Amino acid sequence: MHPQINIKHNIGNTIDIPNNLDIKTSTYLSANIAAGVTAVPVDNASDFSTGNIFLLLSSLGAENSEIIQSTEHTIQSLTTLATALSHSRGDIVSEIKYDKISVHKSSTIDGTYTELEIKTFFTTQQNTIFFDNTGLAGDYYKVRWENSETTDVSSFSTPISVTSYPENSAAKIILPVRKAMGVSDSDTKITMEFCLSAVNDARKFVEGRIYGIRQEWQQEFEFPVKLLAGTNSIDLPDNIDFKDTDRSILAARLIIGSILTPYNLIYIDKRTWNQMSFSVSGGDNQALVAISGTTITLDTIGDFSDSSSGVAYVATSDFDQTIMQIAYTGVNSLTNQLTGVTGVTREIPVGTKVWARPTISQPVYYTVYENKLVFDRIIPDSMQGKNVYLDYYKKVEEVNDLYQVLPEHYREMYKWYLRYAIKYRKDNDLEPDDADLLKFESLLDALVDNLYLGQSSIIINS
Repeated sequence: MHPQINIKHNIGNTIDIPNNLDIKTSTYLSANIAAGVTAVPVDNASDFSTGNIFLLLSSLGAENSEIIQSTEHTIQSLTTLATALSHSRGDIVSEIKYDKISVHKSSTIDGTYTELEIKTFFTTQQNTIFFDNTGLAGDYYKVRWENSETTDVSSFSTPISVTSYPENSAAKIILPVRKAMGVSDSDTKITMEFCLSAVNDARKFVEGRIYGIRQEWQQEFEFPVKLLAGTNSIDLPDNIDFKDTDRSILAARLIIGSILTPYNLIYIDKRTWNQMSFSVSGGDNQALVAISGTTITLDTIGDFSDSSSGVAYVATSDFDQTIMQIAYTGVNSLTNQLTGVTGVTREIPVGTKVWARPTISQPVYYTVYENKLVFDRIIPDSMQGKNVYLDYYKKVEEVNDLYQVLPEHYREMYKWYLRYAIKYRKDNDLEPDDADLLKFESLLDALVDNLYLGQSSIIINS
């Protein structure tokens, strides 16, 4: 049940444990809830266990994710201890078997293990971190999951230590090559930093040869992004590869009415989007507007009516808000201001979208540019806090330490490049027909000739 656990040694040991939660069943919040509530409304809790159970509110890794204890429930409501954070309608609610992780320590692999520390899962992160400030490179650790209410515990992980590198880690590439080539740990030229840099060079070399060809190990599926009512875009994930075109996007879809029935959005190129999305006219707010403010300054005012009055629509800036309609009596083209404004019932932050004549409805089409996925319509209040799910390809991350996992299945070929890099580091007059470099290039040629994408290729004429 336990995922790959990493231990790093610097001043003491750092134990890095992926949050592999044991989830029994899940449902969705049926309404927004504030911090401090003790009743959690849900769509259907009929599959949840009776009695005291632990719940994960919101998705693992979300900023408002938390573990809370539930004492009883009906089909559509869970009675809990007070929540620490607010949550939005549509957030996932899951029953989990364990709420804590404990780490046990021994000075030898077969010795007596004593508890070092126990912690509640860091659910706002993907990992839970432990620090052993007095840990030595030769110490061993075991990990298990625990339920603080029932005292149920999982089995222990196998013993792990500083030298327990993941099987697909950078260490499994670098350390055997250094050993085979007689590189000592004290070598001042062939340092570990140099070897990591060489592996990065090899990865970039491969990426350059297959540039733009999306690899299956870079796939990320079902990535949820919350929709904000009154806006027409979402920020793309930080780790996506291409951010100005749809080259890295496989699909974008909605879940309709809390039923797991996907509604696939249709991609259009930016030129087509420009022709179809005439209903997204307006501007971005340039200065904080206070409640009851009478003037709004925009980056551009040209889409608003030149008449003496009109109605504008203000996007939400948080998930507990609705789209605000405001009236104005004047348009000042010199100052880019709406004047004589009434109806401002909440602050309008800088950067908030203010629309002139929007079509507010469920989007059908999207395009990609400037690090955003942009819809053809304005997100309505009924979709506030709902998720759009993205399937996309991640960018290749640089290797920074020996523990870092290399997900590509062809990583063994990097050993030949590293051998060449070490020899070239020692002698920069090395001939370009070096046997190790040629071996690396031949393996790369074989990879290019036998690429498997994992997804069907579709050509779209625009």
